[in-house]
Amino acid sequence: MDETGILALEARLKQAMMKSDVDALDALLADDLSFVDATGKVWTKADDLNGHRYGIQRIEKLETEDVRVRVYGTFAVTVTRVAITGTFGGAPFAGSLRYTRTWGEINGNWRVVAAQCGLAPY
Repeated sequence: MDETGILALEARLKQAMMKSDVDALDALLADDLSFVDATGKVWTKADDLNGHRYGIQRIEKLETEDVRVRVYGTFAVTVTRVAITGTFGGAPFAGSLRYTRTWGEINGNWRVVAAQCGLAPY
């Protein structure tokens, strides 16, 4: 996998998040995913999928402002800054977030194995 391939995976992930496409997210996230959100809460893959499946989180806008990719053989790290708006638990949210994702090749498929996001200054 090269940088172009990882960028394509990031684009697929973005579309899946925007559409709450649980099937696509299932294919892109590792079964043992650990995702640390901006509040410090750790989410599993099941937590993330259920958030989309049951409408707990809805993303209305997700604009990529910056993305950097580093590939290291069978894993890659992306650092992305996004402008995001949506609702979580019915409450609106908006902000600028910085995501760090680790992609790994698992049985021939590339998946997000770990991720973290935090608030980024405007």
